[in-house]
Amino acid sequence: MSKASEEGRSALSAPAKRVRRRHSRAQKVAMVRECLEPGTSLAGVALAHRINANMLRKWVVTYQKGGYGQPPEPGTALLPVVVKTPTASCPLPKTTTAKPAIEIELARGVVRFAGTIDATVLRLLVEALST
Repeated sequence: MSKASEEGRSALSAPAKRVRRRHSRAQKVAMVRECLEPGTSLAGVALAHRINANMLRKWVVTYQKGGYGQPPEPGTALLPVVVKTPTASCPLPKTTTAKPAIEIELARGVVRFAGTIDATVLRLLVEALST
């Protein structure tokens, strides 16, 4: 074989070996916390750090379960709510000037209800928030 053909064969048959990157726990936690910022895309963070999005998703799940040695960040905690029907001894106050308003603060915003609120809708809302 000629020298030129041997050089061509070695360049085609032996692709460059990829080195497996390892990330420290601190690097993983930093990337996961970046993903958990409001408005941040997990895929965008993965692209920025040149890692696979599926791997980053596994790190997020592990982090949320407390797998990296720290307790998971506190989420939105809901308090138990009990709906009582009004009795004759405890009538509801009658106000015609002010319209009732309900505000519910959630992690990503506030839900506001104004005006007259149907009792059935209100009951469904409270039941949905208590589950």
